[in-house]
Amino acid sequence: MSITPQDPIEAYENRRHLDLQFLLAHLRDQRPDGGETETHAQPDRGEPTAAGPSIEIYDADRLARRLGHGDGFFGDPAENGGDEDTAQARQVRLWNRMQSDERGPWRKLVIPDEALTERLAGLDAACPQFKEVTAWIVRAARLALTTGTPLRLDPAVVVGPPGTGKTFYARKLASALGVPSEVIAMNLMTDRGAAFSGLAPIWRASSPGKVAKLLIEGSHACPLIVIDEIEKASPINPSETPENVLHSLLERENAARFVDEFVDLPIRADHIFWLATANSLDPLPASIVDRLIIFQVEQKAAEMLVIQKSIFHEANLRVGQCFAEPGMALFEVTARHNPRTLSRLWDIAMGFACEQGRRHLVANDVRKAEQVLLAGKEGAKRPIGFIRPAERG
Repeated sequence: MSITPQDPIEAYENRRHLDLQFLLAHLRDQRPDGGETETHAQPDRGEPTAAGPSIEIYDADRLARRLGHGDGFFGDPAENGGDEDTAQARQVRLWNRMQSDERGPWRKLVIPDEALTERLAGLDAACPQFKEVTAWIVRAARLALTTGTPLRLDPAVVVGPPGTGKTFYARKLASALGVPSEVIAMNLMTDRGAAFSGLAPIWRASSPGKVAKLLIEGSHACPLIVIDEIEKASPINPSETPENVLHSLLERENAARFVDEFVDLPIRADHIFWLATANSLDPLPASIVDRLIIFQVEQKAAEMLVIQKSIFHEANLRVGQCFAEPGMALFEVTARHNPRTLSRLWDIAMGFACEQGRRHLVANDVRKAEQVLLAGKEGAKRPIGFIRPAERG
């Protein structure tokens, strides 16, 4: 029996009705008496357009009440000694920008078409070692295309050794999906996850987290957020770890009511595409692993050669495709470097080639580029200060 594709407009209206019922139920839960909550007509800014349907990522009426000093907001930033740089003043300026945004609270969803599925399938050419991940995403896109519904992807993690191109793949995926993207490096995170949840405006340096910023400032309700090396967080206080906020963000029901500490308004983060990378899942709590679809990636010489060439072509494109593609001998020289290093290596090597008046690369260009990168790393290992360490006799 053939499946008749659902009309995208009808699918959107059905989803919008369900969203409204969900919101009303949530608001009733917030009433002390559990009674019915008044609803307010929303401007008809969310009608589907040629770019696809949209959803409201925050409650515009609640935002308006905040700016009117209702709904639990205390104080007036204009009364804070005239200091326009107080955290509270910056919070109110953010609210004002949100209210004056001509898009209102509406952000786009991804409705797959044949062109999108072809772009996704094309990822295999540049990143063949991720073919299982790509196949999973393509199936989800085919399902959405058949049913006329927005693309939904459960949070996933790609596990593999360093240098397999996990971050490179994530960047290619965001480009294929046509959505904004952000990489959050967990190995740099020493707090309880302010990069995800923001900091409350009681601190002078507080600001929104990257999740809220992407949704508020971006075009889509479904950006791609890459959690790089998800297992390597090292919080100063072991009782306050980034995993605490991830428990909510990676669970769709909770993410639909995500509250950034700085924005201080519920935001719909349940359509975000989450892709984590990891060298090992052993350090992660079982409760986080349980929320992720796991893909194992192995390092294969033939597939890594494809990645090497892809990274070279990207570097060459940045300089107007002025250089000829290197031969296999040169790729064998660069094979020991991971994709992150390779991107920098090609740029530096091209500079050395231009210095010699050439539009092709030779092994000496690569060796000189390696020396530049290595010298920087060796310099970082030297002690900082004016006193030399005592020489050994």
